[in-house]
Order: sequence, then structure tokens, then C-alpha cells
Amino acid sequence: MGRAGQAGDELGSALIGARLARDVMRMSFLMERRYAPYPKWFGTAFKQLAAAERLGPPLRAALQAGAWPQREAALVTAYEMLAEKHNALGLTAPMPEQARDFFGRPFRVMALHGFAGALLAEVRDPQVARIAQRPPIGSLDLWSDNTDLTAHPVWRPALRGLYI
Repeated sequence: MGRAGQAGDELGSALIGARLARDVMRMSFLMERRYAPYPKWFGTAFKQLAAAERLGPPLRAALQAGAWPQREAALVTAYEMLAEKHNALGLTAPMPEQARDFFGRPFRVMALHGFAGALLAEVRDPQVARIAQRPPIGSLDLWSDNTDLTAHPVWRPALRGLYI
């Protein structure tokens, strides 16, 4: 997002920022063990989460920002709130709660802290652990919110091959 903005592509940066805001919202659903509905009802359902009161303002600020530095600052606030929530859940050893620079570049991120790896290391079920050994690609609805793809059983055998 920052690199697109720095390169003069604020529209592209805004699109990436919106996707990152959506990811923060999706993580909130996961952390609260609540169903995340498809896009039509996503924002409405998000408002019902306990995290929405704190996360709503920085997410709205990120979506309304006119330039990437303000968008990044708002998203970093949301990322750090998610890190606090992660630690409160006790799923892994405590993880850093502050964003850091991306390899010395002027972009602040949480990804380099290794949250996904820390969670995968805690998997104990042998079948899930086997899947977790593959590169983490996320769930299908992170790739597409197309209801025809995500809701129809005809696609499941082909999609299952991505995970097993």
C-alpha cells in the first residue's frame, strides 16, 4: 500500500488499503469466533463485534485517508490493536504489539513479527498439522468473495486440492 502511494498511485494504494482494512475486520471475526458473512452483510455484522468500537474509528480513517501516510498510520493503529487482542487470547507466546519498519523502508507493518508462524507452531491435530506444513495461503474467501465459488459444492473437490 505504501509503495503504491509512494510511487504516485494513490488509487492503487487506496484499493490495497481497503483490502487491508477488510483483513483486519476478518481477523476480528476469527478472534471473536464469529461467522464473517459475505460482503453484503460484512460491515453490519462487524459492528456487532466487541472489537468494532475500538477498531471502527481507525478503519474508517484508513478508508477515508487521501494519502498513503495517513492511511498507513490508521491501519497501524488497527494492527496494534489486533496484536493486543492476539496476546489476550493466549494462543501463542506473547507477540510484539508494535508495528515495525519493513526492511528499513518507510513502511510500518506487523507481518514481520511472525504471527502466522507462531499460530501454526501451536497446531496439534496431525491432519491439520500436515496441512499447516504447506505454505500458508489462507482460506478460500481471502482469494474470492464470489458466492458461486465459495458456496457451491461442485467446486469443493478442485479447491480441496489446494489444501490437502
